[in-house]
Amino acid sequence: MFSAQEYIIGWVVYLIAALGLLFVFWRMTRSIPWFYPKQYLRLIGAAFLLSPAVVDDAAAYLAPAWVMATLQLVFTGVDNFWPLARVVLMAALIAAMIYSLLLIALHLYRRQRRSAP
Repeated sequence: MFSAQEYIIGWVVYLIAALGLLFVFWRMTRSIPWFYPKQYLRLIGAAFLLSPAVVDDAAAYLAPAWVMATLQLVFTGVDNFWPLARVVLMAALIAAMIYSLLLIALHLYRRQRRSAP
């Protein structure tokens, strides 16, 4: 297995690459004219790239959940794929719910400030 230093270096390299991919995805979606679908697409892309999953129950190592799900699908089949795919789907769903709640709170706050004298 990897040493702690190699593990951290691997995550740093992955996070830099993920930020690069998010920047490219941000630029790709800027031509979408609707604000809210564009923001939700960006949010789901970030949740897809940045959600971690446990590699092994005995070790404390994490890996990107989409990588683990893809490897499980290719090497062991669909039965082992779904627990890891649920991690990615739940991360995207929770991020979308939190974003929706923040948008609603912001809307209510702006409405309250407009109506106050």
